[in-house]
Amino acid sequence: MQRRVLAMLVLALLLAAVPTAAQAKGASAATISGGGPGGLPGGPIDLNGDGEPGSGTDLANLADSAGVFATLFQDAAAGKLTSPPPGDRGPRYTITWTFPNGAGGADKVRQSVWPYAAGGPLTFMTPGQPVLDTTTRGGWYRASDDLRQRLIALGLPRRQPLAAPAASAPAPAGAAPAGAVDNPGRAAPGSATLPHRGTEPGTGLVQAAPAVGIVLVLVAALVLALRRRSRPGAAAR
Repeated sequence: MQRRVLAMLVLALLLAAVPTAAQAKGASAATISGGGPGGLPGGPIDLNGDGEPGSGTDLANLADSAGVFATLFQDAAAGKLTSPPPGDRGPRYTITWTFPNGAGGADKVRQSVWPYAAGGPLTFMTPGQPVLDTTTRGGWYRASDDLRQRLIALGLPRRQPLAAPAASAPAPAGAAPAGAVDNPGRAAPGSATLPHRGTEPGTGLVQAAPAVGIVLVLVAALVLALRRRSRPGAAAR
């Protein structure tokens, strides 16, 4: 009984290890093409050999730098992005990876590469491509500058990374906030500056009323004084 249980446990472990072994299998070839009109000056670049992770070959190192296994089989991994970042990307290249499958054939997986993108090389793998009895997870991947240098060493043009997008400059002190120009007669939210009340209809008359009253009182007093002075002269006649 114990032997049967042990044999079943070993079989289950072997079956569980099969997909992992298939996913760990590296590419056997890669072709780099594209780069805009006319493609590469010397034509597509072909790499062949052992692409097993950690083997140290040009093929394996290129796959590692491009994040191939992160975009092949993983939903979340270091370097994976949920959406493409902003900024210029420069020319796009295509790497077509060849993976031997268990049926004696080969699966072709295509990956787009922008080696000179602002902020570092970018790659994108379309989800759902058949590979090794499964399909690619796909997605965007931010690679290190090691990918650009490797591609240049393989024959891509020697170009520097594009400039990163400039950060938006803070508004200068005293600048009117957004919306202030559209409604100049209204104070901006949170501002201590109030509208000039002298420009409001009718406010000039209200403010001038006390002064007008004082002037009227002085005029009335002057008229009374003149009348009193004129009475004695009239009585003497």
